[in-house]
Amino acid sequence: MCIFVKKFCSMLKIGITGNIGSGKTTVCRIFECLKVPVYYSDTKAKQFYHNVEVRQEIKNMFGQSVFDAQANVDTKKLANLVFQDENQLKKLNNLIHPLVVSDFQKWCEKYKNQNFVLFESAIIYQCGLENLFDKIIFVDAPAETLLQRSVQRDKIDLATAKQRLQNQQSNNNGRSLADFVICNDGEHSLIQTITRIYNAV
Repeated sequence: MCIFVKKFCSMLKIGITGNIGSGKTTVCRIFECLKVPVYYSDTKAKQFYHNVEVRQEIKNMFGQSVFDAQANVDTKKLANLVFQDENQLKKLNNLIHPLVVSDFQKWCEKYKNQNFVLFESAIIYQCGLENLFDKIIFVDAPAETLLQRSVQRDKIDLATAKQRLQNQQSNNNGRSLADFVICNDGEHSLIQTITRIYNAV
């Protein structure tokens, strides 16, 4: 398991996590409107797929089937593979997330005069990244809402969405461990909740 030790810094590092379909990106966009820098780990992780050494490791782990005709990683095929098998997902996370964390630490240097920055990732607890942060925000929503959002966003069927959510939740008790919980169910005011957290940090 990849566990990282938090380094002392006057700027706070805050993790923001939650299950697929919870609306983490929407929450992050609101924080950005408040001038809070956000590091989107999933976006950065996909950029590492262009690295020659990373591509070779992925090929060794998962085979040629997760590559397209141009020898690039097909992220949809890779996702379909790893989200069906928790062990495969752990293998991918253990490859990619140390690279992402190292990049995040460098990224933080640009914002060292900020009060705090956000690191967005669905698997902070699953990958043992919680020690990297001063505080953690967990974005939550009812299970039915999570599934509906996942189906619409990722263009997948309901069975696949259920499988992905189940795999994610099997090793994720983040709600009970988080410092702040945001309920993104469409009924509670996101802006009010986020403003309270912003003022409390």
